[in-house]
Amino acid sequence: MDRLSQLWKRLNPNQRLLFGTLSAAFLVLVISIAVWAGRPQYGVLFANLDPGDGSAIVDKLRTEKIPYKVQDGGRTIMVPDDKVYETRLTMAGNGLPGSGTGYELLDTNKLGWTDFVQKFQYRRALEGEIARTIQTLQEISSARVHLVTPDQSLFVQEQKPATASVLLRLKPGAVMSPAHVQGIVHLVSSAVEGLSPDNVTIIDTQGNLLSRPSSDPLLGATADQISLTHGLEEQLTNKVQSLMEAVLGQGKSVVRIAAEMDYQKAERTVESYDSENPVVRSEAKQSESAPDGKKSESSTTNYEISKTVEHVIAPTGKVKRLTASVFVDGTYRQVGKGQKEYVPRTADEMTKFQNIIKTAIGFDASRGDQLTVENISFDSSGLDEEKKEMEKSERMNLLTQVGGRVVTGAVLVLLLLMLLKTVKRARPEGQAHRPAGQRVDLTAGESLPMLPEAPLENPTSVAIQNRVKDLAGESPENLARLLRVWLHEGA
Repeated sequence: MDRLSQLWKRLNPNQRLLFGTLSAAFLVLVISIAVWAGRPQYGVLFANLDPGDGSAIVDKLRTEKIPYKVQDGGRTIMVPDDKVYETRLTMAGNGLPGSGTGYELLDTNKLGWTDFVQKFQYRRALEGEIARTIQTLQEISSARVHLVTPDQSLFVQEQKPATASVLLRLKPGAVMSPAHVQGIVHLVSSAVEGLSPDNVTIIDTQGNLLSRPSSDPLLGATADQISLTHGLEEQLTNKVQSLMEAVLGQGKSVVRIAAEMDYQKAERTVESYDSENPVVRSEAKQSESAPDGKKSESSTTNYEISKTVEHVIAPTGKVKRLTASVFVDGTYRQVGKGQKEYVPRTADEMTKFQNIIKTAIGFDASRGDQLTVENISFDSSGLDEEKKEMEKSERMNLLTQVGGRVVTGAVLVLLLLMLLKTVKRARPEGQAHRPAGQRVDLTAGESLPMLPEAPLENPTSVAIQNRVKDLAGESPENLARLLRVWLHEGA
């Protein structure tokens, strides 16, 4: 501290200003880096929240004094990463999100509720519970359910049916299959008394109608048949595509398979007769005795041709015909810088590919199946451009990260160098070290004789002692002045 105090006293006003400015800038930079590195990282607590649920969650976070951030217009709430899972469990224990929309509405029966209020609260609770159940599905982000349950009528003909409307918010990239939609329809209809599946309407947040009316059985059967055919085609296509990619590599083949199905329901009865092997149906024998003691016997045998009756019901959804088309890319060899030459596949390779595909799809020539395998050159210019763009983007990201760290380090080093340079220049003017052997001006027109170069820290040096003795004999005043200069310079 004493050295720093002496250094500060020897600085002139400009040097003090520069030194203070650099020190303050360095301190601010260090504090900023420390704050930036020590700030907590936030993770998503809940996303795609309704305004009511978001408000309840924020109030709970404020009560628990948990720091949070609100993004995406209030639909996304973030908390520190180390508190995400603990906070979710806490919110789930308090029924959030979706608090107050289930059967907990009926936990406290307020005195004075009328019959209308009780029915209304029960319907709200039922809607909330059904929505919660639907939200457990993998593709569903959130759901809202609206039920209309008319009062019971004394006359059956005047009774109005119950109806339900369901609004689904799907997760990004999720697609609801018809089977899943029908499952939700039957879930809702089974949870509400007197609700028919035909009276359940399901739409998504884009306004698309997901449920279809089942009033026309033929229309429903047609849709099921299309779905079954598409499923078979997709299954066979994926099977062949995976085999080709394992042999050729990713993006080296294109497979398309079309299936023709037979959905006719046929029943037939077959009766067959075996005339070669008749079967005894009945046989009668008679015996008579005459007075003279003679006996006579007679027999009657009835035969019937054997008959077989067969009742056959043909299965529906039988594969009637398969048609497959497969494109196979060739190989490429380098002919120059950035240039490739296409090399087609050999006939032996194409034959092997055909055999593999036939085995995979269950090829049957007797039912008219067709298979076409062609070797053509694929246009990969778009993929090459996309690959270059991705590599360029990755390089830019890497340069940005490394450049930021390098710039930060360079700024720190530059500030340190400037501080060191300022310290070196902190000596008062005219008091700088003089080179060895240079004369020291004492007064105008006077100078001291040159002394031999030797370390001043060693006062026992023979050369210095001898020279000082000679100087003392010649001019004691000059010797005294020289000693004062040494003492002043700290030499």
